[in-house]
Amino acid sequence: MSLPDSVKKSQPAFPVITISMEPGSGGSLIAENVAKRLDYRFYSKNLLTAMANKADVKRSVLDAIEKGRPSVFEDLVSSIIPQDNYVYKGDYFEQLKDTINTIAVIGKAVIVGRGGNFILPREKRFSVRVFAPLEIRIRNIAFYYKVTLEKAEKRIANREAKRKAFIRDNFHQKIGDHVHYDLTVNTERMDLETCTEIIIGAIKGSQVNRVFEKSSSYFLRSKH
Repeated sequence: MSLPDSVKKSQPAFPVITISMEPGSGGSLIAENVAKRLDYRFYSKNLLTAMANKADVKRSVLDAIEKGRPSVFEDLVSSIIPQDNYVYKGDYFEQLKDTINTIAVIGKAVIVGRGGNFILPREKRFSVRVFAPLEIRIRNIAFYYKVTLEKAEKRIANREAKRKAFIRDNFHQKIGDHVHYDLTVNTERMDLETCTEIIIGAIKGSQVNRVFEKSSSYFLRSKH
């Protein structure tokens, strides 16, 4: 997305926070808590609403695309709206990138999933990956949705497959590769507040050391 120079100059020094997670790890709850603590806007499912407002298309259409990724969804979409309002998958991805870049210009936002850390350059975001052992995640999902452990495991497998495919197909990357994240958080033995403190502490420390002004950093520096 090309932005006017006047807008570029007004971009915040503090980046957007992107939070990716394994299903059932508690990443969405942590992301929302981080947003509340920092008084940031929280973009999860409401990111679809932002897309609909910007692209002037129905939320129901974008929601259908989102839920169907990366599977075939054409019949579902065409049954919701007239053909002249049809939104193609390629258009959706371009709208997604445009919206996330717009959110980054505004600043002070936490974005959950949607490949935000792959869309934004390193110097414009702080990326977090939340994970936990599978058995912990299965119990979390079973408790939260009041389903059996078997159903919870199937739910997790379905979500993981869709998320992995979305990142692979659109960014040609592996969603779980730690090199794509500034911070990874294991929720196996930590509660919501502890995880929130870890993320906020890492962000504030990075801000103090001005690491957001460069695309990379390193610990071992030559003495020469």
